[in-house]
Amino acid sequence: MEFDELFKKRRSCRAFMPVPVTEDQIQAIVTAGQWAPSPLNEQPFEFIAVTDPTIKAQIQKAGIEAKQIVVDNNGPEWVKKYPMNFIGESPLILVVVYNPNKGGLGSYFGQPHGALQSTSACIQNMLLKSADLGLDSLWFTFFNPSTLKIVLDIPTELDVAGAVFIGTPAMEAKAPRRRTPKIHRDRFNKEK
Repeated sequence: MEFDELFKKRRSCRAFMPVPVTEDQIQAIVTAGQWAPSPLNEQPFEFIAVTDPTIKAQIQKAGIEAKQIVVDNNGPEWVKKYPMNFIGESPLILVVVYNPNKGGLGSYFGQPHGALQSTSACIQNMLLKSADLGLDSLWFTFFNPSTLKIVLDIPTELDVAGAVFIGTPAMEAKAPRRRTPKIHRDRFNKEK
């Protein structure tokens, strides 16, 4: 698929068909993530491929708990209607963790987020590769990372960048509206 077509085809999916993601597809998606740039080529990311229904149910529970916290604290009204059933229905959940101490030299000059930034690039590669394989995905962060660390036995020194739900979409999603980008020349123009 051509790149201009690929990045426009990628969709955030919350309805999946019960079709397994193959081991070859998982490997291709993770490999795409692994090729993301990272400070000093430290590649701070690791992956947990979740297909077990019991563990998916625990991740879904973590999402429901996070949703309730937002509702209880007068969060946005739309959160009350946000569905969480797709979590258990997703054929594959790739949880992406990273070592925050592998962020390059940025910590010496006020840029301590190199590991998270490169892990974000890793996830973007995974989303694009999923689309290239005819799958849809969702980068999900609607959970308390501490809860996920317990559920998945993630070591305390690692952080959770997100859970990526991947599968065959149950329906075609409409393309979201995009705003016209604001491009400043030479210096930031506050009046734009």
